[in-house]
Amino acid sequence: MQVLSIILAILAFGVLVIVHEFGHFITAKRGGVQVNEFWIGMGPTILKHEYHGTMYCLKLLPVGGACVMEGEDGESESEHAFGRACLRRRILIVAAGALMNFLIGFVILLFAVQAPTDNGFITTTVASISEGSSVLEGGLQEGDTIISIDGFRLLVRSDLNVAMGMSSSTTHSVKVRRGGETVELPSVPFEARIDDGEGGKLIGLTFGATPDTVVSRVQHAALTALDDARLVWVSLGQLLGGRVGVNDLAGPVGVASTMAVTARVNIRAFLQLVAFISINLGVMNLLPLPALDGGRLVFLIIEGIRRKPVPPKYEGLVHAAGLMLLLMLMVYVTGHDILRLLTGRMMQ
Repeated sequence: MQVLSIILAILAFGVLVIVHEFGHFITAKRGGVQVNEFWIGMGPTILKHEYHGTMYCLKLLPVGGACVMEGEDGESESEHAFGRACLRRRILIVAAGALMNFLIGFVILLFAVQAPTDNGFITTTVASISEGSSVLEGGLQEGDTIISIDGFRLLVRSDLNVAMGMSSSTTHSVKVRRGGETVELPSVPFEARIDDGEGGKLIGLTFGATPDTVVSRVQHAALTALDDARLVWVSLGQLLGGRVGVNDLAGPVGVASTMAVTARVNIRAFLQLVAFISINLGVMNLLPLPALDGGRLVFLIIEGIRRKPVPPKYEGLVHAAGLMLLLMLMVYVTGHDILRLLTGRMMQ
């Protein structure tokens, strides 16, 4: 069972990368850009077949993939080269990979999500408050819908935990919607211990639920997908702010290990994790960093402003330097992943 879980995790991770590359592939094809090669996997080629000018390759390792377009990283005289497409089309092609990751993440959440209670999906509306609860001292009332805590907007119920985890204090500034109006509660003391059980309860505080209908399911999946994307930015902010270090990051080995553990515990939780990772891949690829899709978009935006492209050799140098730094980071993070695996910390 453990081996099957690891294989499932590796395949799922590989599929997410293939989905990303397929986004580039289909928009390039539809936009008249020549795709020279499309790979599934990485490493030595097992099978290959040419069809309509594209060489399709199946690689040995079931992770990764690539969409190689004509003139993507240099000049080309072909009328179907990437650089010959209009600017708007090139922006769409570059962004399509991340958009596919967002779409797949949403679709997985739509079908994998399960209402945590018989009453449906937990909301951020307070259903009841136990007598003597500390939140009463801060002015929180039954029927209040919590909008934000310490400025952090609550999209789904789990955001309550995230917001509280961002502060060491047990007293928070809370904004609620009460009777159609927005009310500021500057000092609400919450119980320190949180219960994440199926009832969706904070000690002394119970939240309401919305019925499990098609509309509520779509809404909950969309809000969860948006929340997953936002958590990437929250994590980056904590990294840049020094609250977490590079040693806390996980690379492909760490991600696959976590996915394997989750797959052994609960397949629905595994699918939700796959959706989270897919959305993470989309957000990370749109970061304005060299060698990533976001870095390529920056150069396309500069081209739009200057009315002429940045010379390919200069753009290539920037992406090459960024790729080297990215690979160095990946090697470092993967080394820590392997070390944690060997010491047994990651699999516990």
